[in-house]
Amino acid sequence: MAKLIAICDGHGMETAGKRTPMLPDGSFMRENEFNRAVAAMLDTHLRRCGFRTLPVAPTDADTPLHARIRLANTAGADFYISIHANAFGIGGWNGARGTETYYYTGSAEGRKAAEIIHRHLTGGTPLPNRGVKTSGSFAVLRDTVMPAVLVECAFMTNREDAALLLSGAYRAECAEELARGLCEYFNVPYIVEEAEVEEPGEVSGPMTAEDANKIIRFLSAAYMATDVPEARKEFNRLANELRIASGQPTQ
Repeated sequence: MAKLIAICDGHGMETAGKRTPMLPDGSFMRENEFNRAVAAMLDTHLRRCGFRTLPVAPTDADTPLHARIRLANTAGADFYISIHANAFGIGGWNGARGTETYYYTGSAEGRKAAEIIHRHLTGGTPLPNRGVKTSGSFAVLRDTVMPAVLVECAFMTNREDAALLLSGAYRAECAEELARGLCEYFNVPYIVEEAEVEEPGEVSGPMTAEDANKIIRFLSAAYMATDVPEARKEFNRLANELRIASGQPTQ
């Protein structure tokens, strides 16, 4: 029977404190926005590669840890992976950044899996490598009966890292790297996703406020990642062009 992977997108959309500091456009990125996006793509990759998957927190609510763990244990999951974005400090931007991976202290299989997954997770976008670490206090590692790993993909409280966490490309990269790591751990071939073919002649509709604001959030991340005044001015100009195109007031 195909291996069953329990996928945990850390926290919930409204978990207190689990978000970036304020972005230039006045918004925040909730940690679960990143976690959930990566978890959904990881689920797709794993199913394509022949795994069965078990989302242990399938709603936007902050499902209690004991409920997530009980679901995975009761279902007989073969592996538990918990996806997170890290944070440091008391709410402001700071210099802590990078990627780290945790397993339960003393778990030989947890260590083996963590080392494989971390190698894949750090093989793409250059980020400080904070290494593979042990923890005896994380419930999802301590109380699960199968090998378990918790990944911290970048820091929400660092401007450069936050720009990545907001990026759809980085989210997709993390999901694929986690899938490749799990495939290697279970000695299963990774099946590459077939490229989608765009239909010729498709014409999109007018720019909506929703679409414009999605793009503006990426511009805000780029704004944060540079101290060059000319670049920041250009990002502001582009954001206002999008607001105009979507019928919103400029700022």
